[in-house]
Amino acid sequence: MGTEQFLAKYKKQTNGSDRFLFFAPGRVNLMGDHTDYTGGYVLPAAISKGTYLFVRLLPENEIRLTSVNLGEQIIIPLDELSKPKGNWTDYTVGVLNELGKKGWKKQGLELVYFGDIPMNAGLSSSASMEVVTAFAINTIFKLSISSKELALLSQKAENDFVGVNCGIMDQYVIAFAKPHQALMIDCHALSHREIPVQLKGYQFVAVNSNVKHALVNSVYNQRVTELQQVKEIINGFFEVPYLGSLLGEDNDWLDKLVEDPLLKSRLRHVVNENTRVQLAADLLEQQKVVPFGKLMYDSHDSLAFDFEVSCKELDTLVKIASQTEGVAGARMTGAGFGGCTLNLVKTEAVADFQKKIMQNYQKETGLEASVFLLSLKGETREITN
Repeated sequence: MGTEQFLAKYKKQTNGSDRFLFFAPGRVNLMGDHTDYTGGYVLPAAISKGTYLFVRLLPENEIRLTSVNLGEQIIIPLDELSKPKGNWTDYTVGVLNELGKKGWKKQGLELVYFGDIPMNAGLSSSASMEVVTAFAINTIFKLSISSKELALLSQKAENDFVGVNCGIMDQYVIAFAKPHQALMIDCHALSHREIPVQLKGYQFVAVNSNVKHALVNSVYNQRVTELQQVKEIINGFFEVPYLGSLLGEDNDWLDKLVEDPLLKSRLRHVVNENTRVQLAADLLEQQKVVPFGKLMYDSHDSLAFDFEVSCKELDTLVKIASQTEGVAGARMTGAGFGGCTLNLVKTEAVADFQKKIMQNYQKETGLEASVFLLSLKGETREITN
């Protein structure tokens, strides 16, 4: 079933009383990966693809969850919502538990999910699922929870119930998404600045490596631990409330405090990436494509060599992009170890770029890449007739 078929089936069932339809977008991060959980800066934007959710109120004391993509239905009694199942339903149930703490009185629900975000692309399908659930329940039951609180409770669900120590970026940008706007988010202050994305003559293009290495979650949590160690070392000399407050200009004195080469490189990525986000936001506003593209390459190198969250397939895609006519910049985007690269390509060069990157990627890795244009016009909303 595709997006049009899903909407054709479920949109006509909505009635505004006990049957509803909602959408939350995925996101692509233009700059600033692995900085959100340090309280640093990020620059994501919502995309037009995301997660659709059909909700029907039920008299039964159960949550009836269906994934159209997986062709699977799982029924969970209301009195068993506190127990993780270790599968995709944890993203929903974790959010429902958090909503219960905000005043939602448990109610039987049928929840039917359909996503058109490419699988394992690193475009935040999990956060999209969390936020669409939170937004839907908040809307239907008139809980009056703010967008910021919806983002925070969705993050808490993933941290505590799913067990992934993610930062706030994905849930925040999805909750606050506006079409054709990137958000420069201060992940410590939980505030943002809207950045128009209007790079005339250029198109953001995602290339899916179609690999997802199994170590992504374990390494993610390991990086969180490493940065906590860095913070403890620095705080032995100076009081730094959070690493995200540091910028590239702090590198010289930080280099003297952190002696371990591995921890030094992890910190170097964070402080330099924070500076890149600030520069990138200004360059987007000024519509300066070439220097923005250079920052994309710099960011990828930092993620690959200092933070070590890239992989051979992502590095290969960035290398091919850098050798292709009409490409201003390329970088991995997301948690890493697979998923997508983000590429900034001249509009007239997109077709040739797609052909070359698919051919050369298969030649060098034996794998097939998927290429798709990114439309930055996502917005979390209720879909009505």
